[in-house]
Amino acid sequence: MELEKIATPFKDFYNLVGGSLPDASSILIAGDPGSGKTTLAQQILYDELSRSRPCIIVTYDTFPANIIERMNEFGWDPRKYQLMNKLEIMDCYSATAGVTEGVVPQPYDLTNVSIYLTTVMEKLGNRQVTILLDSLIPIFSETESKHAISFIQSIAAKVKKAGGKLIVTLSTGSVHPELFRKVESLVDGVVELRMVEENQMLHRYLLVRKMDRRQIIPRLVRFDIIGGRGIQLKLPRLGFLLHKNNPGQ
Repeated sequence: MELEKIATPFKDFYNLVGGSLPDASSILIAGDPGSGKTTLAQQILYDELSRSRPCIIVTYDTFPANIIERMNEFGWDPRKYQLMNKLEIMDCYSATAGVTEGVVPQPYDLTNVSIYLTTVMEKLGNRQVTILLDSLIPIFSETESKHAISFIQSIAAKVKKAGGKLIVTLSTGSVHPELFRKVESLVDGVVELRMVEENQMLHRYLLVRKMDRRQIIPRLVRFDIIGGRGIQLKLPRLGFLLHKNNPGQ
């Protein structure tokens, strides 16, 4: 299968995926707390912005200013894309802290949030929009599970119809295992991050568990999070693995 070639410092990740993230798809980034889920999600999103794809960050975990500051620490400039009307941040966090200006009111009224999101998608042209929802934990904590699942399905359908991508994050152990498996079954791709203790040190590992319409390399790969760069995979023999998994190429 001929896949779009990605020109990015993060190409090792896309090699594991089997090419670019598929359009009209939903991806779950799951993992241990502190394993780098938000960093990975933001790095993918910034690659989408670099390819002139409009993006929306729906934040339930922190203030928008903190998102901008954190992305700047990795050498990414989201403000540039905000000024180009390519990036919008939907603030579903500040209202929980009592802020009323410039935020999504009633962030746990999921019908209201869905309508608000549709408006923002239309503002960005409603074509090949990438949406990052970070994270699902507050939604599952504050709403009924069936409503949260329906919300995820509704957003995924909207994004797929527009030819875009939905990326959601969820910590392992944060919801009941049966509910976690339900979320996994709903999405087209799953990337799992792990924290593993080795020689009295914690190391981070990444595993692409599934990706619709892609031939993945399902190998556990160690990575570091580096200031000014983001996630860097430690996979010196990737070329060999690619040849092994794609003998006809």
